[in-house]
Amino acid sequence: MDDLSSRLSRDLQIAGEVVEKRFKFFTDVIKPKIKTKFLSHLVTTVEDLINEKRMKEIIDSVKEKRNDIQLIKALFASRNVRFYSIVLIPMNIRRRATTRYHNFGASVYYNSCFKDKQIRILIAHELGHIVNKELLGTDNDESTANLFAYIAMQDKNDFYDKDSKSYVFKSDIAILNEILNVCNIPK
Repeated sequence: MDDLSSRLSRDLQIAGEVVEKRFKFFTDVIKPKIKTKFLSHLVTTVEDLINEKRMKEIIDSVKEKRNDIQLIKALFASRNVRFYSIVLIPMNIRRRATTRYHNFGASVYYNSCFKDKQIRILIAHELGHIVNKELLGTDNDESTANLFAYIAMQDKNDFYDKDSKSYVFKSDIAILNEILNVCNIPK
């Protein structure tokens, strides 16, 4: 076991083999899945906005019928109710990417043979179509989807170039020290 693993084992009070298994699980199982979650913050935000819009439409509809609005508001306040979800699906398709709408969301199919940067642009473009249709109610043309892709990618560039630096720790030990500081382990 290397020095970092030994320190994690000691400071977190976890057996060394558990530390190694968790690293392996993260590397072999979680990390490859993360890689397929292109633009996940943007996807989730668009989903949330559409869900909020649909929730408001339902509440307004119920208000008109004078049903128990407080019960419905409480149900939606939990954010466990989802009316709309966006699923990203890598496929070997002829098109670069396409979106298929269904009752409770949209599936974005993208050609998995492209480079990661290009896939992010394809997904941002398809999200532009979803935003046009579901949130803005505007014409769903290629130019405005491209504009959304540009704005989204520029925002991501700014985040990675400027903002993300404030989230980065100086070392492995700095991460561990901050975890021990914020999430103390009872003795």
